[in-house]
Amino acid sequence: MLTKITGFGCLALVLLSSADQVVGRARWLEHQNRAVHLYPRRFGQERPAVLDLLAQACPSQICGTLAGAAITPLLAAQPECSQQDFADSIIDASRQFDEATQANMIAIAQEYRQAEKNTPPDFSSNPPRLRNSVFCQKAPSNAELEGLVQAQDPANDPELFFDPALGAQVTVLRGSQVNTAPFAG
Repeated sequence: MLTKITGFGCLALVLLSSADQVVGRARWLEHQNRAVHLYPRRFGQERPAVLDLLAQACPSQICGTLAGAAITPLLAAQPECSQQDFADSIIDASRQFDEATQANMIAIAQEYRQAEKNTPPDFSSNPPRLRNSVFCQKAPSNAELEGLVQAQDPANDPELFFDPALGAQVTVLRGSQVNTAPFAG
């Protein structure tokens, strides 16, 4: 059964059928006239399980709020001591709860302090070189965190480091800065 085409519908049909074919093309992202290769971040693939443990470690919304905020210190652009400072804040928050909850939150803070921090690759070479995150040189506020440092991806070049204070374009060589070794060596 045919339906009646209105004047407007007929005009639209004629215009669409007479239009030239539109051909789109993909434009590659470029930087300094070189194609930019996009690499997936490991953080999205390997979200630390300690974040889920933290979210459920204590009553009320305190631990949920802490778990939501715990992602930021693990990001590459964050200062070198942000992860340790946040682990200290987890322990500080635990002091308001009973002994069992407090012990659990301290264990979670210790695990969090040893989680891998995200670092961007060094794109100045092809293929890009994988870098480690620099180490915090100040002592933690809580004794329970003494001697703990973040994990490094075993696939990273052990001689190369990323220092967020210097920016993503600068690669730091092991030994050229104090923070390329835990606790100043």
